[in-house]
Amino acid sequence: MPCESIMDHPATQIISKSTVFPATKSALSDLKLSVSDLPMLSCHYIQKGNLFPQPPIPISDLIPLLEDGLSQALTHFPPLAGRLTTDSNGYIYITCNDAGAHFVHANATHLTIDDILSPTHVPDSVKSFFALDRTVSHDGHFNPLLAVQVTELNDGVFVGFSVNHAVVDGTSLWNFINTFAEGRRIRSRKTGFRPGIGVDLAGDFESSRRRFQVTFDEHAPLCERVFSFNRESILKLKEKTNNKKKFGCYNNGINGEVNAVEVMGKQSNDPINEKVTALIGNWIRNAVVSKPEISSFQSLCALLWRGVTRARKFPASKTTTFRMAVNCRHRLEPKLEPMYFGNAIQSIPTYATAGDVLSHDLRWCAEQLNKNVLSHDDTMVRRAVENWEKDPRCFPLGNFDGAMLTMGSSPRFPMFDNDFGWGRPVAVRSGGRISSMGRYRRFRGGMAAGVWIWRCCFRRKQWRNWKWTMSSCSTFRGNMKRVRSSRSPIVFLVVFVSISCLLVLILSVLRLPDASSSSNDAAIEHKKIKKVAKNSDRIGKFGEMMTEMLPQDLSFTIFMPSETAFERDLRLWVNESLVGEKANDTYAILSRVLGFTVVPWKILSESVPYGEEINCDSLSGLELDISKDRNEMLIVNRVRSKRVDLRKGEMVIHVMDGVIMEADFEQSVRPDDDDDDKD
Repeated sequence: MPCESIMDHPATQIISKSTVFPATKSALSDLKLSVSDLPMLSCHYIQKGNLFPQPPIPISDLIPLLEDGLSQALTHFPPLAGRLTTDSNGYIYITCNDAGAHFVHANATHLTIDDILSPTHVPDSVKSFFALDRTVSHDGHFNPLLAVQVTELNDGVFVGFSVNHAVVDGTSLWNFINTFAEGRRIRSRKTGFRPGIGVDLAGDFESSRRRFQVTFDEHAPLCERVFSFNRESILKLKEKTNNKKKFGCYNNGINGEVNAVEVMGKQSNDPINEKVTALIGNWIRNAVVSKPEISSFQSLCALLWRGVTRARKFPASKTTTFRMAVNCRHRLEPKLEPMYFGNAIQSIPTYATAGDVLSHDLRWCAEQLNKNVLSHDDTMVRRAVENWEKDPRCFPLGNFDGAMLTMGSSPRFPMFDNDFGWGRPVAVRSGGRISSMGRYRRFRGGMAAGVWIWRCCFRRKQWRNWKWTMSSCSTFRGNMKRVRSSRSPIVFLVVFVSISCLLVLILSVLRLPDASSSSNDAAIEHKKIKKVAKNSDRIGKFGEMMTEMLPQDLSFTIFMPSETAFERDLRLWVNESLVGEKANDTYAILSRVLGFTVVPWKILSESVPYGEEINCDSLSGLELDISKDRNEMLIVNRVRSKRVDLRKGEMVIHVMDGVIMEADFEQSVRPDDDDDDKD
């Protein structure tokens, strides 16, 4: 697809096209594509661009300045002014022959910055801001390896870059873009070009032209949406993922130095209780030993994984895949230069069934990603290279089984650092050609510190099903600019009438007779009396057994199932379940329930603010979401309490109208539908 085939898009008008050559001829020899470059030959060109405010000079004066700056930058990045070539043995090289880069000046003055940023979904017009559309990287044999398009908008300028993916990855691309923008300072930047890490490849890798076709339907009807996360929502999500407690009694009476098994070993010499004691000891050690810190990025990835899996409505047994592109420069030993120019990335897949993704909490999903990233060291990188050498192949972009998510780009890329002389960009956008269903990109926002932007591609029907689990994040909009509000008179009238009705309702409530107020006062007083009487209520036989499993001189909170809950949800009856051989099974069930329902510090109902949620781990690692209703009853994982703040020694006991337990355990103890009801 030669560059002359670039046509006007309905949203843009091509004003001029030219070829920009390096200011100084290159002395760099041919560069053999490495094992990280070759798989990208079947990928489209990378398309990234920045949206800038209106420059202070006319566009007619700006274009020559940008062309000159590009010429200077190409001097320091000679591969981008070259072409791909294949020798007689089938080896593919970059020949630094100064053939030049493509430069396009386009006009779209009928569009504004708000037209680009305000829509819920990324408008199709953005695709017209990039040259070399639908060009596959292998076509770099007869196409420029770099094309820059400057599109003039009504109140801004978009600078789009299309770069051959077999030549650069994201790190190299943004290094070049920032060097281009720096202009006068480019001479101080050092760039390394493919040190001796390339490997000789099979001579027949080039033999089949069909290997270099894209591996997904590039015409599929996809929606693209950009989500923004502010700093507060990111931190809140990270806290939730890492189970950071909102109350100050983290280690009230217990810490990592406590030998729980030794403390509880004196409790009983009964074999059953010895097993329970050891089990609880392990739980306590796991609860107080610090867990690996999950990063903000991995927390967001886990949120995305769960939200997309829920939207896709897979059966529980369906295997889902979350692929992450990782930078290998710092993973190799010895390390590559941070500014190494070329591809130095690998794709890490993480697998989990849809049932596991949705039944476990956010941290579990993040931990699966975290483990894979941490384990991808020098050994894993070199193993992947060896496997590829045995079976050379192009990178399989796409979503072959409908259950894959692919994460590209990085929030670490300096996407908003490039200032061409009239200020930093207000937004980053990608082209459409490398997009496939289930592909996502993330990067930092530039309009406010700490903001992250995610660009997502999805089939239209699945957007309707996407229910984000955003309990820890504030509602986010589809862009970072203000959303255009409707000014329809009908809408205004509906809003006005609604507000008026609400005011009338509020006034009528405020003018209720005094008898209602007296009734409320009596109800509050009755509730106080009732709460005082709770401490004398019994917690039942099974509750007593559970408390006896714990040391009496340490602080615990128990979200104890009520006697009715034991019978209804676990089919445990005092007169039957503690007799004969059933007793061992009952002890085992109680010990499991104990692990799900015990927290190793005190949580009083008054320490849970109304309208907020506290997140913590139980002894067995089950995530507990704790809140309080208007009647001052606690709600834990959607199970409501019947009594709160009972005391036994150092323990705080809340009697629950249900059993808090993991999904797998619930399946194992769920009664059959045809069992006799013994309530």
